[in-house]
Amino acid sequence: MTTKVVTDEQLGHLARRQHDLFFRVTKGAVDFNTVMDGLQLLADNRKMTAVYSKAGNWLQSILACEREYHVNFFGCGFDLSAFRTTLKRYGEKRIKGWQALGLEPHFLPRITMVADAELPGWKIKPEKWFWDQVAAGKILRSRGGKLEADENALQLEGITVLVDTRLKPAYENGKQMYENDNLLGPIIEGLRKKGKIAAYQGGPQPSRFGVSPNEWEEHVKPAYAKMIGLELQQVRLERAIEANTIPQMYRGMPRKDDGNTNTRVWYEECFGGYGYRLFGGHSDCGGLAHVGCDPSDYHWSDDSFRPLAVL
Repeated sequence: MTTKVVTDEQLGHLARRQHDLFFRVTKGAVDFNTVMDGLQLLADNRKMTAVYSKAGNWLQSILACEREYHVNFFGCGFDLSAFRTTLKRYGEKRIKGWQALGLEPHFLPRITMVADAELPGWKIKPEKWFWDQVAAGKILRSRGGKLEADENALQLEGITVLVDTRLKPAYENGKQMYENDNLLGPIIEGLRKKGKIAAYQGGPQPSRFGVSPNEWEEHVKPAYAKMIGLELQQVRLERAIEANTIPQMYRGMPRKDDGNTNTRVWYEECFGGYGYRLFGGHSDCGGLAHVGCDPSDYHWSDDSFRPLAVL
């Protein structure tokens, strides 16, 4: 009996063809043959991914799942060779160690999420205020210690990331906690005991709530990077477009329901200057569509944070 083998090169070639077809469709170059080609590519992708995943090792399993997530969300696959190389470099032991902390490796393909894009999995887009502020150059990002308008505020960056899979909790008078927070809970509690960050008046001291963006940058971020064994520059908060798309793209995570809880998350971007930081996600304000801003030194009992590591 002959065993069918699907290689990374074959899957990469298929992904590139799907990607090219995707952009033909979004630019309006649609005819009968284009549609038929797209259906055939989708069928080929599912067959090849199924065969590929049967091999069963940790790396192939991650790659197969990632392809499926991309097809479901974008309607096409992407070349995952860079993702594969990065995962191999860190190795199975480190990946599984991060997974034990509730972190999952994923690949955010390089693509600009334009407002009128019709993607099968992108059901909820950021609200109009966000698009307007991006266009006005008011959404800022620190690069090399310099704050500047983020021209790529709408772009996923083609990067391998460690995503915190936890659902942000519903508000309980400030006493709410992220479930099983063996990731940040001990760090935050330790920093509060040492007086590095402000004690939390509204709830438990390990809580991610009541931590200001300034405290994250100055104290929590370095401790977190050290804990997971990465360089400081590899760690940041999620950007607004990432926080919007990740729960919709990765439907296997608890945080797929992030838009249904009435708390907020601080984002990486600043608004107008260092004094204000973006936040969003509050269910009463639009859920995943919600984006707003507040002073960077505030300690709200309904605002938390979620780090992202770039591998």
